[in-house]
Amino acid sequence: MILGNIHQLDEKAIYPKAIQTALDYLSSQDFNTIEVGKYAIEGEDIFALVQELETDFVENRRPEAHEQFVDIQYLVNGFEQMGHAVLNEQSIVKEDMRPEKDVIFYENPPGERLLTMLPGDFAIFFPTDIHRPGCEYKELMTIKKVVVKIRYTIL
Repeated sequence: MILGNIHQLDEKAIYPKAIQTALDYLSSQDFNTIEVGKYAIEGEDIFALVQELETDFVENRRPEAHEQFVDIQYLVNGFEQMGHAVLNEQSIVKEDMRPEKDVIFYENPPGERLLTMLPGDFAIFFPTDIHRPGCEYKELMTIKKVVVKIRYTIL
C-alpha cells in the first residue's frame, strides 16, 4: 500500500509507468465537473471509475482485495476512512466473486488499520492489500472519489 497526495507528486518517477499514467490522469482532471461513470485511460488495462457514495460505519463496509487489478483510490471531496491490512494466512475469505468480478471479500482482517483520507489524498492497493473503502470519518456524508484500476500484469 502506498499513501500520498495528488498535489505532492515530486517523486512520481519512482513509480512504475502504469502508476505514473494513472497519477497523471488524476492530477489533470477536474473531477468536480465529471459525471459518475467509467472512463478509459488505456483501454481495459487502466481505467477510472468516478463514484459518489455515502460513507458508512466501519462495521457495515466489507474488506476486499483484488487479484487482477491494483486500485488507486483517490478522494475528490468529503472525508473518508479506509481500512487496510496485509493479506496473510490468517485472512479469512467471506465471499469470493472471482472470476466474474475481480473481488474477494474477507472477514475482519487481523491487524487492520484505519487511514484517514482528505481531499486530494490517494491510496494505492496491490493484490496483497486488503482494503475497506467508504468508512465514515467523524460523520456520515456523501463523498466523491475516483478509483483507477490498473491491470496488475502491466506493472
